[in-house]
This record gives sequence, structure tokens and C-alpha cells, in this order.
Amino acid sequence: MYPATVLVVATVWFDWLSIPFMLIGVLVGMGFFFLQYLISRGRWIGGGDIRLGLFMGVILGWPLILLALFLAYIGGALFVLPFLLLGKKQMATKVPFGAYLSIATVVTMFWGKGLVEWYIGLLM
Repeated sequence: MYPATVLVVATVWFDWLSIPFMLIGVLVGMGFFFLQYLISRGRWIGGGDIRLGLFMGVILGWPLILLALFLAYIGGALFVLPFLLLGKKQMATKVPFGAYLSIATVVTMFWGKGLVEWYIGLLM
């Protein structure tokens, strides 16, 4: 809990992210996983994913939290898909999702804005 508190204080102190964008990011990141937790009664997502979603929201804020969530799900799918196709894993196999969330957060921290600009450039 203390590292997250230090990160929130540092984010506000150094003005890395505005407070409204940080709060929206937290609500989206944590809320997204909390909703999945409620719907599945804890079968799809664990409490660690909810806390990681909160942490991601503090670091990335709105709207980069959306990119990180998208990248995490795509990365997880691309990693697991070959195992499913080869019969090494089943659809019911549990896969730890925290690693994909962490990697997506780091990628978004460093290259998120550039990725969004590149993607929007493709649409124009």
C-alpha cells in the first residue's frame, strides 16, 4: 500500500498527471477489473488484478489506461493462442494476467503516446 501512496503523492507533487485524469484512470483501471470480479464471483479475475488496475490508473491516467488494457489483453491472447492451437493448454486453463498487465503498463509509459499517434495517423 505504501508504494502506491508514494506514487500518488509523487504524481501530484511533480505534476506528471492532472488529478482528474489520474482519478478517471484509477476508476477505469480498477473498475474494469472489479466489475469482472463481481460478475464472475472471482473466477475470472483475482484481487491482485484489481489492485494492479488501480496502480496502472495512477501511473497512466486517462486515456492511456485504455491502451494498456488493450495491449495486455492482446499480449495475453498472442502468448496463449499457440498453446491452445497445439493442445498444450485448454480454454479452462488459468493464466496469470499480472505479467501482461505489467508489461503493457511499461510499454504504455514509454511509448503510449507515440503508439496512439501512429494509430490515429493510420486512420486519417
